[in-house]
Amino acid sequence: MAEVKQSLQETGSKERESYKSVFLKKQSVCNRQSVYISGEIQKRIMQIVGVITGKKVSIGNFIDNVLEEHLNTHNDVLSALYREEMQKRIFNQPKENKE
Repeated sequence: MAEVKQSLQETGSKERESYKSVFLKKQSVCNRQSVYISGEIQKRIMQIVGVITGKKVSIGNFIDNVLEEHLNTHNDVLSALYREEMQKRIFNQPKENKE
């Protein structure tokens, strides 16, 4: 119990509130798609998000929020990698046979 109390004290309230505002927000998700995750990860997310939000935020909302933040945070790297791969494809096109 003392470890939990110490951990909560080390993680500042601003940091906790910031996390909640980014990842534990409820939003409407239009045009949903199915994605498969491991059962273990699903159970962990369900337990954590369910307890913290009182089951007001769905697993789908949480995952959508996490992925949105990841894409925003790593946009520069992802864009560079994407451009790099597209360049490879453009310049490595098989030549057409002209007969």
